[in-house]
Amino acid sequence: MIDYKIKDIPYFHVKGRNVSDAGKTENGLFLFWAGSGLEMKLKTSELWAEIESEYTSYEVWLCVWINGRKISRFMAPKGKSKLCLTRSLNPEKENEIFIMRDTQPMSGDDSQILKINSISVSDGTEFLPVPESKLKLEFIGDSITTGEGLAGCPDEMDWISQWISVSENYAVRTVNALKADFNILSQSGWGVMTAWDNNVQGIMPPHYENVCSLQNGENQKAAGVKEKWDFSKFKPDFVFVNLGTNDSGAFFQPAWKDPATGTEYKMRVDEKNDPLKEDGEKLSHAVCNFLKLIRKNNPEARICWLWGMIDISSVSPYLKEGVELFIKETGDKLTDYMELPSMELEKTDADKGSRGHPGSLTHKLAAEKLIAYIENKKEE
Repeated sequence: MIDYKIKDIPYFHVKGRNVSDAGKTENGLFLFWAGSGLEMKLKTSELWAEIESEYTSYEVWLCVWINGRKISRFMAPKGKSKLCLTRSLNPEKENEIFIMRDTQPMSGDDSQILKINSISVSDGTEFLPVPESKLKLEFIGDSITTGEGLAGCPDEMDWISQWISVSENYAVRTVNALKADFNILSQSGWGVMTAWDNNVQGIMPPHYENVCSLQNGENQKAAGVKEKWDFSKFKPDFVFVNLGTNDSGAFFQPAWKDPATGTEYKMRVDEKNDPLKEDGEKLSHAVCNFLKLIRKNNPEARICWLWGMIDISSVSPYLKEGVELFIKETGDKLTDYMELPSMELEKTDADKGSRGHPGSLTHKLAAEKLIAYIENKKEE
């Protein structure tokens, strides 16, 4: 076996948002977001990787893909571990191998990191240029986009990393079908205006222009999570925003008190237990403002706001209103909204996910709708 530091691999591609010198230093390759990873094309019979991981509460899971099919999923052990990812391949055959982070960054674990320090390949391995994808997609979301509930049976309700698997979600299904490159930015429980529990700090927009700034640990900062993201490195053709489910849930949760200021925040309901119009309109403006931020950084992308995989019918009119407000204020002609198939269509345990989240059927149907949308818009 021959060892290669990441920076010494002749050809490789970094998927997912990363620091400006990702994979080019002695530090190896940090993987920040769900779906991020190291992609290679090579002729080899065997491949190992030295994985380094740290966490306090939430371990990281990874998976390995060969030629577009997932072959394994495993937990990253604490510390440094040299793991065999595949062996006994035909050394004359060209294989595309993707080592992918399968779980989200945990904003609640200040020590959680994951990186690939090096790989080892069998003697005689030939590295080949990694083909560049013609289509680039970006997905911004919450637990649905993270893939929460896509591992484990429907009875599993514990909030643990084990039941999260982005590799089975609608975004990765879409990407694989269209052979696209992609970024995913997602965090369970977060929204566009508030988190599920009315915590106004649990929202995605403030982190959109950074690498992965929802993490705040010292080792995470040293890895570069607070670095500004270089939007010239990845110019998506489509940006999909699937936020609003947790904003909806906040209307029916107790108020959240900011521990620093003592200020309480609450999305309110009226006498009919429907979202109070005043707060619903605040949500619409939050949607509009986030779209402005996305458009500023992606002037040529088509943007589409998504909802519906979990029923949020009481709030969806305000999401729609926010998109329409953005279009009216800016004259933008490249922004849409779309309702995706609901998890209410799941009838059997095989269709359902764990933790009360959408299962494989809902993600499959959502991906099919997105694929049709993309193909239709590409022809316009």
